[in-house]
Amino acid sequence: MNITLPDGSIRELELGSTGLDLASSIGAGLAKAALAVTVNGIQKDLNDPINEDSKVSIITIDSDDGLEIMRHTLTAQVLARAVKNLFPGTKLAIGPTITDGFYYDFEFKKPISPEDLDSIEKEMKKIISSNSVITKQINTKKEAIEIFKTEGESYKESIINDSEQEDGFQLYYQDDSKFVDLCRGPHIPSLKHIGAFKLLKIAGAYWKGNSDNKMLTRIYGTAWKNEKDLSAYSR
Repeated sequence: MNITLPDGSIRELELGSTGLDLASSIGAGLAKAALAVTVNGIQKDLNDPINEDSKVSIITIDSDDGLEIMRHTLTAQVLARAVKNLFPGTKLAIGPTITDGFYYDFEFKKPISPEDLDSIEKEMKKIISSNSVITKQINTKKEAIEIFKTEGESYKESIINDSEQEDGFQLYYQDDSKFVDLCRGPHIPSLKHIGAFKLLKIAGAYWKGNSDNKMLTRIYGTAWKNEKDLSAYSR
């Protein structure tokens, strides 16, 4: 198949090659820096196969898209896992990116306080130090519901049940853990790509923004390419 790069040049790759294969064909440095790809305008995981002639660009941390993908992975794969490690029985709701950062909504068994953010940060750094590889599994609606029912994650069950899609649910794992989260992706390929971050505050948030629903605990944070950028933001 023919892959057209942003500069208009064309590379010929075998059908089913991935974004990582493409990056490697360009250079070892790009392969090392690659976080994800955009295929015909749609962001994909770095290891997703490309099955037709396509326009492809490699996403790195130096771009706004790369920074957002890193932040999204940080909240969904690191913050969520850290909270589950420290506070067993906590239920996961949603964890999107926002301007300059991210948040995740949780249902804790017992209330937490701002003083708990330091211990959560430490646990996040411990998780990141594993440099764990992130993998993705595609599941049907029935399979995804069963997985999160087994995990006791009722909010994830609700999200899946309310979805109109019947297939293609993306579940992300880390190779050193049984932790799993549902996410539209893409995610960075490994935790070694996580930059500098800081948890900022906690707040209350109703599930789905509806005051008739349960009040959840929202943890806010910010994340940047490196400590220099984080310090500049924090000033």
